[in-house]
Amino acid sequence: MSKIRPALPRINVRPTFHRPETKISDTVDFAVMAEELGFDGVFVGDRLLAQAQSFGKVVYTAGMIECTTMMAAMAARTSRVDIGVLVYIVPFRTPLQAAKTFASLDQISNGRIIMGAGLGWASKEFESLDIEFATRGARFEEYLPLIRRLVSGEKVSFHGRFTHFDEVQIAPASPRAGGPPVWMASFEPSHDLDFFQGYPTRISNGLKRVGRLADGWAPMVFSASSKRRITPEHLLEAWNFVSEGARAVGRDPDDIDFIHNEWIYVLDGPGTERLGHEAANNFFPGTWQEARRTFIIGTPEEIVDKMQAQVALLGRKTDAFLLTPFSADRRQLELIQGRVAPLLREANRKG
Repeated sequence: MSKIRPALPRINVRPTFHRPETKISDTVDFAVMAEELGFDGVFVGDRLLAQAQSFGKVVYTAGMIECTTMMAAMAARTSRVDIGVLVYIVPFRTPLQAAKTFASLDQISNGRIIMGAGLGWASKEFESLDIEFATRGARFEEYLPLIRRLVSGEKVSFHGRFTHFDEVQIAPASPRAGGPPVWMASFEPSHDLDFFQGYPTRISNGLKRVGRLADGWAPMVFSASSKRRITPEHLLEAWNFVSEGARAVGRDPDDIDFIHNEWIYVLDGPGTERLGHEAANNFFPGTWQEARRTFIIGTPEEIVDKMQAQVALLGRKTDAFLLTPFSADRRQLELIQGRVAPLLREANRKG
């Protein structure tokens, strides 16, 4: 499997969810600005419909450009940053389609693509595609290994539950042996992250799946719908399940990168708390106090202290950070890169 193991943790950013009036150029310009400021990667999300719904409940609005189209546009305007998606909903596409897309993206970006791969959770999207929601885990487990083989240029024959083909090969393949690294997330926006009675089997099995299949783990450590964060103890328990899944297939858990994935807002002087509150109102259905309880908000020093406390029990360093500022303005990116990133790297170095 492909690996990302930098000497220093890489600092990646992602713009907040797009509103319907957002232009594609806005996100491309965000990627260009992030590269100019020295960030290591830029990520996008993957949503099919204008609203993300889970069994009739609207979780958030999602006026996004199709993710791989956006990745191609960003790759064309940048030359250094990684371009990634967290997460690409694997069951929505056939393995051949996904492999062809990601091999092509990796070619045009000169090997800068990261494939965040997920099962999906918005039930309305599965219904709209006439895909049985209950099969998403089985489809993912069947599709992802095939995507890895195909994206590498291997000639593949396969007859499974959902996929059937003989001697299929794509060209050109990814320019990298093994293709783009695969990151997997954990937990859904609809989860309340209250695991005081223990992890449900469905979630623990999903965590073990990460250990079996992923190059990197980027769990969602907060729930916007429940306005709470996962406790450090429960995050450690989740990592133990990931480790169990890795060992079950002969993998070393330490070979799985840990990506600390947060939504943040940097406070910097008078007036910035008001601006942060206004930015949060664009996507968060709660009070400013609830936003401060859910996300990482504060001065650079406070942000780093809160983030370190979240992962303190894991007993391992962070391989990469994925930070989503509430607003995509240049000042927030400058604060993250100039003041937050150095503190994160120093705290991570000290362990």
